Amino acid sequence: MFSTETSRDCSRKACSFRASRAFADRGVRDRFTYEQCYTSRFPDMVTPAPRRICSALLALMVLAGFLHPARAKTAQAPSSPLAQAADEFVQTILSRSGSPAAVTVNFQSLGSAAPEVTEAAQTAIFNSFRTAGVRLVKPEQALAEVQITFSDDWQNNDWIAIVREGSSTQMVMKKFPRVDHAVGARTPTLSLRRYTLWQQDGPILDFSLDNHDLALLEPDQVSLFSNESGQWRGRYTLAILHVQPWPRDLRGRLKIKDGQIAVFLPGMLCTGSQSPPSLECRQGDDPWQIDQGPLVAFYSPRRNFFSGILAGSSGGASVVAFFSGATWSSNDQRHWVFAGTDGRARLYVNDLGTPATVFNAWGGNLAALNSKCGSGWQLLVTTPSEITQLDAIQAMEINGREAVPVSTPLELPGTVTALWTSARNGESVNGILQNQATGKYEAFVLTVNCN
Repeated sequence: MFSTETSRDCSRKACSFRASRAFADRGVRDRFTYEQCYTSRFPDMVTPAPRRICSALLALMVLAGFLHPARAKTAQAPSSPLAQAADEFVQTILSRSGSPAAVTVNFQSLGSAAPEVTEAAQTAIFNSFRTAGVRLVKPEQALAEVQITFSDDWQNNDWIAIVREGSSTQMVMKKFPRVDHAVGARTPTLSLRRYTLWQQDGPILDFSLDNHDLALLEPDQVSLFSNESGQWRGRYTLAILHVQPWPRDLRGRLKIKDGQIAVFLPGMLCTGSQSPPSLECRQGDDPWQIDQGPLVAFYSPRRNFFSGILAGSSGGASVVAFFSGATWSSNDQRHWVFAGTDGRARLYVNDLGTPATVFNAWGGNLAALNSKCGSGWQLLVTTPSEITQLDAIQAMEINGREAVPVSTPLELPGTVTALWTSARNGESVNGILQNQATGKYEAFVLTVNCN
């Protein structure tokens, strides 16, 4: 066994080796040579003052570097985009509110982000407050109350903070590109294809297409065409007689099956046939058939949206007033989605009583499409109209309560005025847009390609 003196020297050498740089400015230098040591210090030995300082430094280094390695790594690692956004957001809040020392923070989510994304944003904001030296406390202990709302649109995340401190109220807004990393960004697996059937100067409300015939619904007539050598040739025009003027932003629905024509207009129903060509109209409040299947709803006769009262197989049920809707079955579950007049799209699963979730980043036009790609059915949705005058359409798949983009947005040359599920089994979507450059109305068909 080594003597006490030998152990002291060994310990002193080890301490000097680790602490020489820390003591350099104070004139302390390592004057010891290095030897190999095999025993530790005896616990009952008395340590001189310089050695006690050295031991204290070693203890702090152990605590900082070994007991809290995550903290050390965090300090060295670059901040994520979400953390940077949270830091900037919190700094703006504090600068506007006079840097209160204690706050209470509440969150509300109105966006389409998954719960994991919202939770990650909340955590980042909490961390930014703590880093700034602000205590997060209960409302009765707070010097300021911060109400934060998460929202989003097609391209950006929007964070809005209402800060109440005494009698004053401040609002802080933060907008930054969407970061949906918590959901797990997917490479688009599908692609949308659009081909234009017809364009004209006057408005088109809807159209019907089969292999040889094209029918256009216009405000005052139904125009019938036939395909001759790849060109559409006009055959007949069936007048729509109405006494009352049409409401502004007129919409309509055209359905043709086995040669029988049905035209749905606000406060009016027209029926007829392709051969012989005929059409008779009467006033009425008949529900409109929205898709190729069971979705039927009543339309407001003096407005441009559905009242929310459903008919057909869903008769007796009601939802919020909506611009467009879709329904389909997948994995033994029935789904409905309605683009409400309040700017929110609501998803219902198996039950029309309560929405399963709400999406805020979509426009007013949507339609379901049965592509048999991916999960089988996709939902085609437009961008919100307030973002850009040029619309885009993107394919979504519903996974539980989450809407997952499965295609890149398809940019369009104008504003979409209608989207309707079409074809016998919903394999395509018919759309109408007004071209921004030419002012003309275009009838187009959307399909999905499996990549």
